[in-house]
Order: sequence, then C-alpha cells, then structure tokens
Amino acid sequence: MFLLLVFLSFSILLISQDINLPVFPKGELTISQDGKSITIPIEIADNDELQSLGLMYSNDIPKEYGMLFVFPTEGIRAFWMKNTYIPLDIAFINSEGVILEIKTMEPCYSQNCPVYTIYKPFRYALEVKVGFFEEYGFKPGARIFWETKKELID
Repeated sequence: MFLLLVFLSFSILLISQDINLPVFPKGELTISQDGKSITIPIEIADNDELQSLGLMYSNDIPKEYGMLFVFPTEGIRAFWMKNTYIPLDIAFINSEGVILEIKTMEPCYSQNCPVYTIYKPFRYALEVKVGFFEEYGFKPGARIFWETKKELID
C-alpha cells in the first residue's frame, strides 16, 4: 500500500509539472516526379535532440504532413519506431534531393524494436503517414525541394 501511495504521489507530481517539449522549425516541402508534384507542411528535425524525439508519442498526423530529418552529411543511419503510435512511410533521400528508397515502419510497443535503414548513404529522411507515397504515386527517383519558413516558427 505504501509503495502504491508513493507511486501515485510521484505520478501526480510528474503530471503537474510543465513539460517543455522542443519546438521544431517549420517549412514546406515539394515532392515532384513525372510531371506531378505536391507541397506539404513539414517540421524539421535538424539536431540530435529533435531527431531523437521525431514523431514519438504522436497519435495521428495529417495525410499531407511530414517530418524531415536533416543531417549535416550523407551517411548510413537507422530509424526505429519506439513510442511511435502510428505507422509511417519513410523516404531516404540523398544530398541532391533524390529519393533513394521508401519503407513502411510499424509502431513498436516493446523494448526490442526493429531498425529501418538502407545501405546507401543518405542525407535526409522524410517521415509521412503510411500510404502517402503510394497514394500520390511517388517512387524512388522522385525529387524533393524544401525550405524553412521563419514566419511559421512558434
């Protein structure tokens, strides 16, 4: 009983604290291929703190929305879906803005989450709602162009 009271007291203390989640820079991203294109709003994960948080704890995202991970150089990196509650598609993109490969990532509720990567160097990764690329007909070879929108930063 004592442990339960301690746990409840600690939980209430945690809940009552203001949680300061980081603010992601915002922007717009255009994907183009074979004469078709779409522009979507994005949040930009361009540092270690933002990249480690990503879309964790999201219960849903709009169909036309993305999170762009921006790395300083091309390299081989891995993504996982720990504490991410929605399935996502991820596009791995080179420095020239060309999509190299697209994968579907499933939510993970355990400690042993699968890792998603490709064995080609990439500089950007774009996470979107599952089915986005298929619905709009984008495949590897599509190009992205993006810009930060200073006036959109909270």
